[in-house]
Amino acid sequence: MSAPDTSPWHKLLEERLSRRAALRGALTAGAGALLPLDLRASPAPAAPAPPVPAGRRPTAPPFRPIQPTTRDALVLPEGYRYDVLRVYGEEIAPGLPFGYNADFTAFFPIDLPEGGRSSTDGLLWVNHEYVNPLLMYGYRGGPKTEAQLDVERMAVGGSVIRVRRGADGRWSFAADARNRRMTGLTRCRLTGPVAGSSGVRGATEVKGSVGNCSGGVTPWGTVLSCEENVDEYGLAVEPGGYGLGWTGYESVHQGWVVEVDPFDPSFTPLKRTALGRFRHENVALRLAADGRAVAYMGDDKRDSCVYKFVSDRPFRPGDRDSNLRVLERGRLYAADFGRGAWVLLDYDAQPRLREARRPDGTPLFAGQADVLLDARAAALALGATPVDRPEDIEIHPQTGHAYVALTNNYLHGNFHGQIVRIREADGAPEATAFEWDFFAVGGPQSGFSSPDNLLFDPYGNLWMVTDVSSGVVGEPGSIYAFQGNNAMFFFATEGPDAGKAVQFASGPTECELTGPFWTPDGTTLFLSVQHPGEESGGLEALTSHWPRGDGRSVPRPGVVAVTGFPGWAPDRRFHAW
Repeated sequence: MSAPDTSPWHKLLEERLSRRAALRGALTAGAGALLPLDLRASPAPAAPAPPVPAGRRPTAPPFRPIQPTTRDALVLPEGYRYDVLRVYGEEIAPGLPFGYNADFTAFFPIDLPEGGRSSTDGLLWVNHEYVNPLLMYGYRGGPKTEAQLDVERMAVGGSVIRVRRGADGRWSFAADARNRRMTGLTRCRLTGPVAGSSGVRGATEVKGSVGNCSGGVTPWGTVLSCEENVDEYGLAVEPGGYGLGWTGYESVHQGWVVEVDPFDPSFTPLKRTALGRFRHENVALRLAADGRAVAYMGDDKRDSCVYKFVSDRPFRPGDRDSNLRVLERGRLYAADFGRGAWVLLDYDAQPRLREARRPDGTPLFAGQADVLLDARAAALALGATPVDRPEDIEIHPQTGHAYVALTNNYLHGNFHGQIVRIREADGAPEATAFEWDFFAVGGPQSGFSSPDNLLFDPYGNLWMVTDVSSGVVGEPGSIYAFQGNNAMFFFATEGPDAGKAVQFASGPTECELTGPFWTPDGTTLFLSVQHPGEESGGLEALTSHWPRGDGRSVPRPGVVAVTGFPGWAPDRRFHAW
């Protein structure tokens, strides 16, 4: 195990802490400089907040906070409820099941192609990150049959489902010709500099999409699904279940950002190689003043980097053909937090990439395609900062600051993680210089641990779900016991309570709550319940029975619609449709 002082990131933290210029929470509105937060003094609410009046301040939580719990249930505040839309195995079209381990969700108003913004009817995209052979079909180890492998291949990728809110306020699944799946067998097309290169075996078309974790949406109405942990699918199954043993699996064909048009069933998913190959958690898009798309991304791995892509082609409202090419070409950068600089990952412009060698002396990169194929190695070769598991990144809708969830890194003694905030030079997303600070720091003093997916509301409040490992979450006596099960929190980003965590939800046993996404009017939050009961010792030793909660059913991951929110003021428009 590495010591904390061997990590460039932790050296930076120590340098900042030594200045003792701490800020307890977030910046107040209009502050002129970013200041570091003392990790040893992060504040927590002294007591649950009182009920919020109807005329609440936009920075006040619109709910009475709940307390941590280890119940095998999705626990919400008083006045809130959820409707289960689909769980694993339920049909979304004849003979076509909803996938496993729902993750990122994105709601597209059904009238979006006509310029509408319905908040009661739409297409919901849902990622399916990975499989659990035990809970899916009772797998106990040993060689897998092709039929079992096909079950797994059909359970990953993503789903498009139509959902509606009825007159009674309840959400439900709806049949629609556009309901469909992207799976581990779906034909996808590679685009950009890596397509057809030797690094991907000359492929321009590949089979399937796997490891679909979080994602993002584009201003032109498509979804971006991120392939994260893709390397283990082709590994032989070992005792303990590591490796999935997929035959004919090509890992270099995975690990990309995949663009899909949810409204077009004939659309071939596009793997955008210009955005680099690594363990993609999500994509957060912001437009530069000249219309170019700027995409922020994290590499969800200990001691890995934060990235930014700046497109060559601008977004042109109403020009679908042009917009579907925006992510084909551009510049990929990685963050150097020590210098506050975005480092360009470009083979021709960076001599160090041309000079980089493997241990046997052979070149590490032969051209830009190789750089993009192993963006992590390129970033580290150029001195980008390896940080503590950068997962979700989201953009503050008012300030344009990028908020980065650093989940944790036990190799360097960071067990609870932080949320870091990046401010681009002159407020320009395409800038190559930035400043940064800490927004919130996890731990018992803060009431939360291991931040993962982030979500803003239009007032600039941050909503966050946590990612404490299933093996320790909710365990009495563990360092994570103070939080109970994985949970969802609310943070104001300005005012006297900025940076303080207020708990909104708690998930079932051993699950993560993932993929939060609003309807445009803010009255509904879509949320995935991922891997409940993941640590079950067998079908006779289940640790969760969500969603049925009957004490005997096999747990099923799925997606829900949470209602009870007051919604936004009429003048608030949200989402970059």
